[in-house]
Formats: sequence, structure tokens, C-alpha cells
Amino acid sequence: MKLRFLAALAVISLTLSACAASEPLPGEELILAAREWYTSLDSAKVEISGNKTGDPEQTFIFKYDEKGIMTYSYVGESDGVYLAQYNNGREQFTNDNGEISMLDSSDLQFTAYSRDVPYPMADEGLILFFKAGIIPEESYVRESVMLDHPNGITVHYEYDVSKISSLYSGDGEITAFSTDYFFETDGTLMYFHENTDILSDGETTRHEYTVNISERNTVDRVENVVDIGSIND
Repeated sequence: MKLRFLAALAVISLTLSACAASEPLPGEELILAAREWYTSLDSAKVEISGNKTGDPEQTFIFKYDEKGIMTYSYVGESDGVYLAQYNNGREQFTNDNGEISMLDSSDLQFTAYSRDVPYPMADEGLILFFKAGIIPEESYVRESVMLDHPNGITVHYEYDVSKISSLYSGDGEITAFSTDYFFETDGTLMYFHENTDILSDGETTRHEYTVNISERNTVDRVENVVDIGSIND
């Protein structure tokens, strides 16, 4: 399943993040440090909330064990599409719109994830940074616009849609794309926004997503979010 956020963000960030322009961008060092910091975490909870209700549309929780093997859970729901998955490196349980399935390490389709082979949402690409697509003169660092953190830092990037539109696999056409990153004064990433304008059937709609990374290195256990009792029914 590809929800709107993943269609726009994951493909762009994971495919093209290695591209780079020569001149440093405002706030670039903060973004790069945040990406490195994220991949160094032993565990975390990621929530992606849309602009319809403000409630999480996607929740991803992961934890590495002492050998670097990942256990994760994922729940995503949007526009009537539902996906829940749990993988502990030995077994994988999936609920795809009510269809329950299970794989284990003997199945060819099974993938175990680890620090060496991270699940996409645990990779640095979660924190979007496609330097070659950013418009330098439309990007800047400013004082935080967060009421609860007035002394923080905000980094704003505007993207050239001609350099990313071919990567978008959703409905309609991207007409504008930007990101806003919110940092503590010490450079710690709090959360970030992805803002996408999509033209479809003559109407432009803005899709705003907030990505929040919490429970950093404090996840005690990742619960199985799939009703495994249904497998034997």
C-alpha cells in the first residue's frame, strides 16, 4: 500500500537523496545531522499525521536487538485502505484490508530487517532531503514558528516540481512541494512537515503531513498489531 505521504516522500528521498548541488543550503548541516541521528537510534516511534483530522494515518514502531535485528510494527489507514504488519526477524504477520497472512524465515518472500538492511521507514530517507531538487533562493532558516518552542529553529525548503514530479506515482499532478523542519536550539529535530499541492480534475488540493519521531531509544517492546488468532479461524 502506498499512502499519499509515502508516494511523495519515500520514493523521492530513498531514490535521489544522494544527489547534491555544490553550494551548501541554509540549514543543510542540521538536516544531514538529523538523518545520521535517526539511523543511529536503537528504537523509536514514528507517526505520520495528515491534514484531515490531525490523527496519525501511519504509525511505525521499531526496535533493534543486541545483534542488530529489527522488530517493527506498522499500521496505516487512509481513504478506506488499511494495512497492519509485524515483523520480528523470524516471522511476519500482515493484515491487508482484512486479509490476514503469515510468513516465516523459510518463505522466499520473507525479509528480515536489520541495521545493515533497514526497513525503509527506519532509513535516513524518512527525513526528506533531495538537494538537487531544492530551489536555493526559496529556502531559508528562521526563528521557530512553534508557540511552545519560540527559541527553536525552522528550516524551510521549496522544491522545483519539475525535478520531482516524474517520481510521484499518485493521482493528479504535483504543482508545489515544500518541507519545514522544526529543531530545538541545540539542533535536535522535533518534527517536520511535508506540504504538497496536487492538481486533479481541474482542482488543486493541499496535502499537509506532519512526521513526528518520539519514544527515542525508549521503546521497551514492539507489540504485534495483527490479530494472529484470525489466521487459524
